[in-house]
Amino acid sequence: MTTFKNMRITIVLLSCITLIYISAFSINSTSITISAMEDSLDSDRMKYMNEVLKSIQGKEKMRADSVFKNLKVIRGESSISAEHLLWMMNWGWSKELGISCSYCHDVKNWASDTLPAKNIARGMWNMRVIINNEILPGITGRNYENDPAVSCITCHRGKPVPTEK
Repeated sequence: MTTFKNMRITIVLLSCITLIYISAFSINSTSITISAMEDSLDSDRMKYMNEVLKSIQGKEKMRADSVFKNLKVIRGESSISAEHLLWMMNWGWSKELGISCSYCHDVKNWASDTLPAKNIARGMWNMRVIINNEILPGITGRNYENDPAVSCITCHRGKPVPTEK
């Protein structure tokens, strides 16, 4: 059992190191460059991300819920830095669903709730939290708070709406 656990930890660590190496991104104050693992929407997402980063310059490390208007999830004790939220949206949600920012956001008014996909995304986030923090531990006894087992990619597999199979 211990050997299996050690092997699993080693595989996870090697995978993380490999992804970081492959991704090879660098950040400076005016732009972000990603040299690998690009999809057809990467440049579109990066354009918007750079615009938002520029608009919050000097506030990147502040809690996201103190920088952005109309945050309804990932706030309070769950809040992360504004910069981290942007990376989660870009590399996590957007990339895992194969979309760009304009799928959920009015890019001229980021706080707007006019697009239905934005509220669906909030519901999906809350569903993921409940599955990982309440349902899975009840089934397996594991704590998934720091190692979530369910994420957007689990069902979406790079598509905005998951397929039945």
